[in-house]
Amino acid sequence: MKKYLYIVALLVGTFSLSSCENFLDINDNPNFPTSVKIEALLPSACVSTIDQLGWNGCTIGTMWLQHTTQGNTTNQYNTLVNYSLSVSSFNALFSNAYANTLPDLVEIIKQSEARKAWNYWLVGKVLMAYNFQMLTDLYEDIPFTEALDIKKYPYPKYDDSKTVVYPGILAMINEALAKEKEALDDKNPTLGKYDMFMGGDIKQWIAFAKNLKLKILMRDYNANSATIGTLLAAGGFYEADFAMTVFEDAANKGNPFFEYNIRQLNSQDNIRACHTLCEYLLAYDDPRIVSLYERTAYSGSSDLLPYSSMYEGIACGARPSSSTSAVPLSKTSRYKQAYSDPVYLMNKAEILLLEAEAYARLGNKAMARTKYEAGVTAAFDRWKPSAGKATSFIAVGGPYAFNDTSVDTMLKSILTQKWVSYAGANSLDGVFDRNRTGIPAISTALTVRVSNTPGDHRLTPGYELGTLVAPATTVLATNVFPRRMLVPTASSQYNPNAPETKSLDEPMWWQVAKNK
Repeated sequence: MKKYLYIVALLVGTFSLSSCENFLDINDNPNFPTSVKIEALLPSACVSTIDQLGWNGCTIGTMWLQHTTQGNTTNQYNTLVNYSLSVSSFNALFSNAYANTLPDLVEIIKQSEARKAWNYWLVGKVLMAYNFQMLTDLYEDIPFTEALDIKKYPYPKYDDSKTVVYPGILAMINEALAKEKEALDDKNPTLGKYDMFMGGDIKQWIAFAKNLKLKILMRDYNANSATIGTLLAAGGFYEADFAMTVFEDAANKGNPFFEYNIRQLNSQDNIRACHTLCEYLLAYDDPRIVSLYERTAYSGSSDLLPYSSMYEGIACGARPSSSTSAVPLSKTSRYKQAYSDPVYLMNKAEILLLEAEAYARLGNKAMARTKYEAGVTAAFDRWKPSAGKATSFIAVGGPYAFNDTSVDTMLKSILTQKWVSYAGANSLDGVFDRNRTGIPAISTALTVRVSNTPGDHRLTPGYELGTLVAPATTVLATNVFPRRMLVPTASSQYNPNAPETKSLDEPMWWQVAKNK
């Protein structure tokens, strides 16, 4: 997270970070003090939370959901789009959380209890729950009960995700919610600018904690249906974007994904529109395409052209073996990125569509429809060019009209639109949703289109819009989607309690069966 230390420095006038040790056995830095107050630790923990989530998390999400793919003349993301990951891939997601974020949060909670600063304590608990939930969704079994006490547990055990980690995360959230009254007390120290997500508004953190609780309970709907019904009846969710937005247009001060992919690599050719989402948006003349992709270089400047003449994608994972089969990059669309792009913990459309799914599973068609239409509207309204344009799409007879014929048709409507809504907004959660529900499904057709020729938008026979396809090259079996990240070398090589590495396509306990 060092590249984002400038934010902490601006807020607290110091580059001091965590006072905690961690099991990765990183050497102490003599230039850093060993005791840091919560006013400095909280912005550090906020920034560290979004550092890898906003970079590697977004990269994995946008490519595995096939919103984007690797440019066909570059090699930066070949292993990612073709699923050829190893135990050395994306280790920073694991190491950053355990070396930086979680130790900061442990110290925040410890100091807050001593100072009776319950507003800081509540934020620390919720952020810790969020980070552990992200880790267990990426790796399944993780260090949890012994993870953050290096002196007592130099080699922490990996706890079972279903029976230990998830219940433990829910306990953290319930503890936070139980401290609502104390956290709202005016006697607490000021949060304000030190809270880099909500500017110190504890009521919003309490509402977000309920969002997170619902998301976790939905991992096992059958076991939690009664609790989910009670939670929905109580309401109080945060139905708005929960995100970090404090970015600047300067080196190492922008959105993490932008900083790496655009500013550091100094290239805009690495990530292009993928046929899978691009053709879906083109088929329905969806105005969100304007905000997600750039017009091709050869399409001119006229705004009177149809979208199909302005935007062009590349086949998923395509890396032509010869220059003669390569689509010229000038005839494909770049993925739009900006230094100011928010990094979301959850977005407005996501929580509304999660509520819609819960109501659908409970058999409440009316509320499922209400939340679905609100969620799709929020997904359109996120972008200025498409704001206010959802109405005709969700109306009866519209392309995104809610299908309440059965629970299955409701889920397909909800989760297909949720897949679209994750484009440009915490797409990693979309990977988790796909693996939890099997929607979008994996098509039996091997390609989206019959041709890679620019402008030829004919679909492959048997392909259904809104389903994923196998990459052009993959180390997995055809039509198999990756289900997890592999236990990283940062732990497996040094911790004798690390589990054996499972295959990339092995489903976790809360995911649908393999090949679905």
